[in-house]
Amino acid sequence: MDKKILLAVDGSEKGFSVVSILGNLLKDRSDFNLVVLHCVQQLAQLAPGELCMEVEETCKLPFSDQERIGNSVLQEANRLLVDAGFPRDRIELKLKLDSTDPALDILAQAANEGIRTIAVGRRGRGQLESLLLGSVSSKVAQYAKDRTVWIVDTPVHESQRVLVAIEGAPDSRALTQYTAEFVSPLPQLNYTFLHLMPPVPPTFWDDGHILGSAEQKDRQGRIEKWRTDWTERVEQYMTEARSALTGRGVAEDKIETFILQTKEGIARDLLNEIAEHEFQMVVMGKRSFHERKPFLLGSHANKVLQNAQGAILCLVDS
Repeated sequence: MDKKILLAVDGSEKGFSVVSILGNLLKDRSDFNLVVLHCVQQLAQLAPGELCMEVEETCKLPFSDQERIGNSVLQEANRLLVDAGFPRDRIELKLKLDSTDPALDILAQAANEGIRTIAVGRRGRGQLESLLLGSVSSKVAQYAKDRTVWIVDTPVHESQRVLVAIEGAPDSRALTQYTAEFVSPLPQLNYTFLHLMPPVPPTFWDDGHILGSAEQKDRQGRIEKWRTDWTERVEQYMTEARSALTGRGVAEDKIETFILQTKEGIARDLLNEIAEHEFQMVVMGKRSFHERKPFLLGSHANKVLQNAQGAILCLVDS
């Protein structure tokens, strides 16, 4: 089955670097197609009526100029993909003119074509500015329901290592299925499935008084049972994940699994793992985007999105 990825390009130097990176990553797979989309914006993201007032129409870039600029960006992206070795006949170029919100236009294009995976670059905007204004990549990640978003932070590590960060059963199976279908066909990759065990839940905390020896023993026994039961459930998810990848032809020695205690917090621990081991790709769920508003409250997925460096972050709607 052909796999389509919608690659949004913005014409920036970083954006063209993303094109080359993905072209090189995907070039050896004949079942991958790339739909390259460029959105030509009006007035540098100004809202209709802002600044121009009554002369708004005179401030707009003519369609002929938009087409010239947009096609120039698309042709350069096409050249970079072909130079990277990606087959020319598997590239489709799309141009959106008069764009006032590229994130919404990207999502609309994916929906119209039934594309499950969207790839965008991260422009390097500071965390505070991104939190207040919302970058294109953040907005696409938040609102791309039932789709996976690849966010590429350049330059990308060339470690050929993939980190799959799993939580509970539904999350684990969605990530495993996506990794097996979309990532495992890529050659020469090594996979690390990681689960961060949460801290001991409040039900096992002290009850506001000093525990006697018998109470301490009972409490410790219940904590150990909780950890054992939790570990056994996660190990089952890990076994399923390993089977899914080996069933797709991934060698056993290219898959490793870890269950670690949380130290500084789930997001911070994930960021530390990404930085320490220089993972090239990171696959994680973005369920928390639906549970919280990332621009206001933050979430595990959003914290990793804003801070992960040198990786292709694959946010799966699990």
